Amino acid sequence: MTRFRGGNQISGALFELSGSVANNATWQESIYFTQEGEPMDLTGLSFKMTFRCNGESTSADYTLSTDDGTLSIVTDADSGVDRILYINVSAGSLSGLRGDYVADLASQDVADVVTLWGHGVVTFAPNPVTF
Repeated sequence: MTRFRGGNQISGALFELSGSVANNATWQESIYFTQEGEPMDLTGLSFKMTFRCNGESTSADYTLSTDDGTLSIVTDADSGVDRILYINVSAGSLSGLRGDYVADLASQDVADVVTLWGHGVVTFAPNPVTF
């Protein structure tokens, strides 16, 4: 589970990202976007969430994106607004990730403006419950 907290002063991201994700299980999570107390419409945005095992590296070791379907924009039934960024990664896809990774969540709009929403550290570890 990842968490977003107020601004990240080091990276300039709007939120700090942190948490733990099981690398041997399905990862499904919804991130609700709100702006000035109102649902924020994500229509027209493309998202990427990258993970780097070396914080100095400029290339991702693993990427989630709206292009590959691991991230998708979903309508919030309560507001009727496309404000949910849904993470859906199938079990086994993250098995190569273990330990702490620098994570970045960014969007790009139709005018190619990139916004860095979140930056921080996410830990990948195996879920001890097996079936």
